[in-house]
Amino acid sequence: MERMMKVGLWGCGSMGRSLARALMATGEADLVAACDLEPRAAEQVAEESGAEIVPSAPALLDYADLEGVIIALPPDLHATAVIQAAAAGMDIFVEKPMSTTVASCQEMLDAVRRHGVQLMVGQVLRYYEPYRSIQRWQAEGRFGQLYAAAIWRVTDGHRASSAHWRASRARSGGYLLEVGVHELDMLRCLLGRPQSVCAAARKVTSQEREWEDYIALQIRFAGGGAATYEGGAGSYARRYGFRLYFQGATLLSDAAFDRDALQLYGPDGDPIDVPEPGFSAVHPVEAELHDWLAALRGEVPVPIPGEEGMASVALAEAAYRSAASGEVVSYKV
Repeated sequence: MERMMKVGLWGCGSMGRSLARALMATGEADLVAACDLEPRAAEQVAEESGAEIVPSAPALLDYADLEGVIIALPPDLHATAVIQAAAAGMDIFVEKPMSTTVASCQEMLDAVRRHGVQLMVGQVLRYYEPYRSIQRWQAEGRFGQLYAAAIWRVTDGHRASSAHWRASRARSGGYLLEVGVHELDMLRCLLGRPQSVCAAARKVTSQEREWEDYIALQIRFAGGGAATYEGGAGSYARRYGFRLYFQGATLLSDAAFDRDALQLYGPDGDPIDVPEPGFSAVHPVEAELHDWLAALRGEVPVPIPGEEGMASVALAEAAYRSAASGEVVSYKV
């Protein structure tokens, strides 16, 4: 059996606790140190994992024999934290979004390259079923070329607390970076490099959260594909689904995270069976951390490096520019 790696956690909120549990579930690493400005948050992680609570970020990064650090802070703090961890020679896993601007993502990449460390971004939707299997089927050429896609994910933000950092667009990056970056990343995975985006956004409800009530994107891709994305926090009904248009099949779901809701239709319009092998039973967060640990051991390349995280932030940033200007915006990164 491989020896247990030693990992630290910087940020012990809800996502930090989820990552801590998933790390332990891999059976490949121990969470040995944890740090958070809120003592109770760090205590909860320590109680569950046996990690030592350290008083500060410098103390965490200087912890003896630490082999990697998980950063699960609010998005506006990601850049500073990653740059500090890279300077300490630490390999890094940072929760999505990579950061709130392309410029800060570039600073993170520069620091990682300068100090020769590895960075993985937690775009975990790639590990969720049925998306994970759909990516595999596409790589296998099961249904021919994917030429168009539509994803919608609308939520009810009316009961959100205005005191939480997620309520602030400056801190969270707004709906597209706190929520929609998952789907924007998936569209990039499936359709390749974006070429341009046209977006429209509205904020009309009285909810205290600064997220957009409604935002819609039309995206053209360099390879000829097209996609739409519909999101926002102003819906009174939560809905999350997709349609994927392959040359040889249409895949659709009205409940994206329910693998049993996936439907496939062939060229004759009749339903077709889900290809074998079946869906993965591994928890998505555990799966992404397993791959991160494998990369730290030198067994595989980092599966979602910083360049990938920055590319998805760039798509969200282009969409916000388009929504503000009313014009089609070229994608640049």
